[in-house]
Amino acid sequence: MMNKQNILRVLLLCFVWSNISPQGIVRQEAETKVPLSMAFHEFGWNALRSITYNYGANFIGAGLGMWAFIETGLDWKYRNFAYEQTRLSTGCLTALYVGYVMPVITPITLYVTGRFIKDEKLQLVGLALIQSWLLTSIIQMPIKMITGRALPGVITVLDHTREYRVDDFSGKFNWFNMNFIAGTPSGHTANSFSAAAVIAELYNENLPLKIAVYSYAALVGLGVSFSVHWASEVFAGALIGYAIGKTVGRSFRRSWVDGERWSFYATPSSVGVSVNL
Repeated sequence: MMNKQNILRVLLLCFVWSNISPQGIVRQEAETKVPLSMAFHEFGWNALRSITYNYGANFIGAGLGMWAFIETGLDWKYRNFAYEQTRLSTGCLTALYVGYVMPVITPITLYVTGRFIKDEKLQLVGLALIQSWLLTSIIQMPIKMITGRALPGVITVLDHTREYRVDDFSGKFNWFNMNFIAGTPSGHTANSFSAAAVIAELYNENLPLKIAVYSYAALVGLGVSFSVHWASEVFAGALIGYAIGKTVGRSFRRSWVDGERWSFYATPSSVGVSVNL
């Protein structure tokens, strides 16, 4: 039986789909196909812009915020509160599995649907989401590998066990342990906020849709904060994901409004770059 949080997630996803799919802007060409290579549109520049978004304020804020959560004991208090909510913590594991699947399924679905209904903007959104997912993974995974932060022990993912502790270990880091899956920041939160920022940027005039996608991202963050992540890791993931998604969304929005100046192409006999002067 689905709990209330899972039902709310499903309703939000249905709302997002109903707002994106029919409203995509269709160009007048008989065949509107955005090449898959567009997923790498300004890829290097967007990686750099993501890190330096607002002069790097999001990444600085993520680090300082995590320090504040640990030093004030807020991380530890939140962890113990989450630990006491046994049924909620177990139910929130759904957010973990949804967070693994949605960043892959959503962009593919949007792109394929856009190709089928000849909706160029919908294809562009799908490819933008692919890029934001790639950049989010590339940027947040090395941070996990370097910091090696201890898991909160509310729920251990592989065996679903819980770790009762009375000592505050929120500040324990195992530096350079090279684990790119667990730890800080929350990859699920970063991916969900990155995707939300992309959609919000490309559908900038659709306020209900923007509220829906950010609500979904917040639910994912809340879910993992009650299961596998410290609250500060969710906070950091949200800031980092937003910076990446906002950067990618702006880049693809400029491409949509101004027209693509260059793009990769590939045929069975050649590859290259097409430039519109």
